[in-house]
Amino acid sequence: MFSSSRRRVAEAVEPRASGKPRALLVTVFCAFAALLPVVAVVAPKGTVGLLLLAAVLAAPAYWWACRRFPVPDARLSIALGLLIAWCAIASAWSVEPVQSLVLAIRMAVIFAAGVVLFAASAALDEAARKRVGLWLVAGFGVSLAYMAVEIGLDYPLLRAFKEAHPGKEAVWFNRGAVSLALIVWPVTAWLWERGARWMALAIPVALGIGSVFLESESAMLGFAVGIATVLLVLALPRFGRTVAILASVLAFVAMPFAAKGMYEHGWHRADWLINSAQHRVEIWDFTLRRIAEKPLLGWGFDAARHLETLYSDTSETGRALMALHPHSVSLQVLLELGSLGAVIVLGLLCLVAMRLDGVSGRARAFGQAAFVAALAISLVAYGAWQNWWLSLLVSVAILVPLATAPGTRGGVTRPVLTDAPE
Repeated sequence: MFSSSRRRVAEAVEPRASGKPRALLVTVFCAFAALLPVVAVVAPKGTVGLLLLAAVLAAPAYWWACRRFPVPDARLSIALGLLIAWCAIASAWSVEPVQSLVLAIRMAVIFAAGVVLFAASAALDEAARKRVGLWLVAGFGVSLAYMAVEIGLDYPLLRAFKEAHPGKEAVWFNRGAVSLALIVWPVTAWLWERGARWMALAIPVALGIGSVFLESESAMLGFAVGIATVLLVLALPRFGRTVAILASVLAFVAMPFAAKGMYEHGWHRADWLINSAQHRVEIWDFTLRRIAEKPLLGWGFDAARHLETLYSDTSETGRALMALHPHSVSLQVLLELGSLGAVIVLGLLCLVAMRLDGVSGRARAFGQAAFVAALAISLVAYGAWQNWWLSLLVSVAILVPLATAPGTRGGVTRPVLTDAPE
């Protein structure tokens, strides 16, 4: 419960919420937190629908409680809007302009849902955040139990809906494992803030070890990078923002040089690398050569999926030189949006990194771990504009601040829905 003075401050900046409107808004976030881990494991593409549904329900619930709609973060909204605008403009010189523009619109809807939910979550008080966190932990536990049952019983449910791949069934959980490698950080942030510190550190370590038995190198990378980041930032909390910003800059500055060096050193034929990793080295080399042809404006938004038809030759190993995307966010941005697009995306990443510095207490270390882990995974896997991936990143960004003390966002006091009789 808040003290009477805290209640008066909250009432001065926000209309007092009656029991039912407040309960409805909290219920929306509890359901969102509980369902996200389960949906991300069972049907990862469903994270898009879950995010949109939560935003559609949260906006009127917030209005009912506060008599106004949630006000999005201005700087974050401008940065996201600038990215969408450049994607829409760059669609004009893509191979399929209309298709590319439709994708930009879908991205805009996802980002709009995210900023609405992010703004609405700032109004939740400590009691509400505790409930949301409990449901998040419960949903996370259910998703882990489901994976354990499926793996232990040889995938009985998945076999009923998917074509069997003898000896390769573990790949069915690739996206789910990657999702958990990111969702684990708001879970552990919430646990850390509530005093369960050993559990907060033990869970990602245990899951990181367990991910070795799955067919997802991306999940292993996410756990490893996240664990290293959280330990570093917990030991040196003042350097958390620097780590997040430095990781963002290196993603765009160092990745092209690293990709070029890998190919020149023959990693695409290295026996110690798995076949998919060798293939990525070839794709990245091909991507770098295309970037050099149009460095300023790029080939157009979402043009990567069409380059294979324009350059139908194969590599020296016989593999295709481009799949639907380069499997690297920085290279895809440089390829499709050019250096101008890279500046916009890098600015957005740095803004998010600075916003994370406003998360209260040591929980910010777990938010920064989620940020760096997501960036590491994005550099080696998935398309930059895949809707399920963007929805997952947005959802995790929304859940991280819910593990912190209410009423703060980047050092600025926010209105809080205080406890009222329910």
